[in-house]
Amino acid sequence: MRPLADCSPISLRRRGRRHVSLFPAVAFLLWCICNRVALVGQTSSAPPPPAVDAQQIADIEQRLKAVTDVLVQTQQTLQESLLEVQRLRGQLKALRTQSAPDPDNPVAPSVQSVAADSPSAEMDTGSPSKDDLRALHEEQEVLQSQVEQHEQIKVETASKYPLRLTGLVLFNAFSNAGVVDNTQLPSFALPREPGYSHGSAGATLRQTLLGLEATGPRFAGARSSAEVSMDFFGGPTTNAYGYTSSTGLVRMREAQISLDWNQTTVQAEYAGPLISPLSPTSYATVAQPAFSASGNLWTWSPQVRLEQRLALSDQSRLAFEVGLIDPQSPSYTTGQLNSPVEASRRPGYEARISYHADGSESGAAHRLSFGVGGYSASQYYSSSSQVHSWAATADWQLPIFKWFEVTGEAYRGRAIGGLGGGLYQDVVAGTNPATGLLQITGVEAAGGWSQLKVRFGPTMEANAAFGLDNSLSGNLYAITSYPGANPLQQYARNSSVMGNLIFRPKTYLILSPEYRHLLTWPYRGQANVANIFTLSAGYQF
Repeated sequence: MRPLADCSPISLRRRGRRHVSLFPAVAFLLWCICNRVALVGQTSSAPPPPAVDAQQIADIEQRLKAVTDVLVQTQQTLQESLLEVQRLRGQLKALRTQSAPDPDNPVAPSVQSVAADSPSAEMDTGSPSKDDLRALHEEQEVLQSQVEQHEQIKVETASKYPLRLTGLVLFNAFSNAGVVDNTQLPSFALPREPGYSHGSAGATLRQTLLGLEATGPRFAGARSSAEVSMDFFGGPTTNAYGYTSSTGLVRMREAQISLDWNQTTVQAEYAGPLISPLSPTSYATVAQPAFSASGNLWTWSPQVRLEQRLALSDQSRLAFEVGLIDPQSPSYTTGQLNSPVEASRRPGYEARISYHADGSESGAAHRLSFGVGGYSASQYYSSSSQVHSWAATADWQLPIFKWFEVTGEAYRGRAIGGLGGGLYQDVVAGTNPATGLLQITGVEAAGGWSQLKVRFGPTMEANAAFGLDNSLSGNLYAITSYPGANPLQQYARNSSVMGNLIFRPKTYLILSPEYRHLLTWPYRGQANVANIFTLSAGYQF
């Protein structure tokens, strides 16, 4: 047996080459355990964090409450501002809808134009100066005054739909070299009787125009509208002393009610016949269209019209029109209270087909159109005297380059005095030279007019025109007129030559000198001559 000393570390070191010593590992392990225990002890013995002061918590809550109140007030202010902006936008939209101003003649400057011209509309990267604020305040006062003025003068309707007022204040100064049927608006030249004045001169504003244009609701998909125009040429032209009167009564000129679809239009109107849609350009003859009794079928009458449009391309179309008309009979006087057409218990019938093309050249609009039309009616005078009234018409509007335009109309018919033809005569009444019996004959008539328009620019144009109305003399030679018959019923032919210059220094201002030469022939004898000089000045609104 070996002694215990052999188990000592010395003995182990002696065997060191065969076994690794465990002492360093055990020492390192003990050191780590001691450090961990000390660290846990420090952590468990650390003092608790200090408590938050109650006063600080109260201050924080108070500040949060103040910020919340400010945010609530700001939100309310923003909501009120939004409502105010919406209300102002609604008022502005209503004003625009009710006023609908003409771009060439606005009632008041638009809000956009005022805003665009104001200094505040310009981009400003810095804060506004006192001058800018003062200018903005002044513009706001001006705009407010204009809105208040518009509120005072705007036209308001019971239906609340837009209503537009238009018009032309027209002054005409005239000088007539010759005897005429109406000094203010001549149509015929009369004989120059010895001992009487062979001319006249004066001025009038009776041809001033007023018009109303209304836009209504949609009906069956159609846009509804209505128009009416008036002047002051109504009533007699002489006063109680027999002299020409410079005042006049309000008279309805034209009126219409329309339903307008994209390709169809239905109208009930008091207007000229649809077979004669054009008239020469003149500011000297406005109360009656130019060339009345000289080739222009113009007489306003009640009628119902239907138009159907057929598009051929983007710039051309065909139009088909039919209508019923109740024409007048200006030269017929008898115990019969109604007109001959009304006595027949049937209206007059109208129809027209036309071609239209719209184009432009160098920025100037060109409108090409031409059409043909027909009219038929029955006239009842007595059981033994009934006349068939008819007419065939043609009209044209031909642009020539951008400076010239030719327009005109032509017709041939019978008993069309109610439309303005045949020198306003439907029939002539008298005795038959062969039988001595009463005879009523429809007047055969042919005529027309044509005008050349020359445009010198946007503010000036010139017009030259010629018109002729010819009642075929065979109708007059076939009968013997009654003694004391109206001398105007003895005329068989009337012609007019016209030339005028129209100057518009502004869109709403008009100056126009005009010359007309009248020749009127009785069916027996020499022609009567009259020369008319007119200076017209107008303000259009």
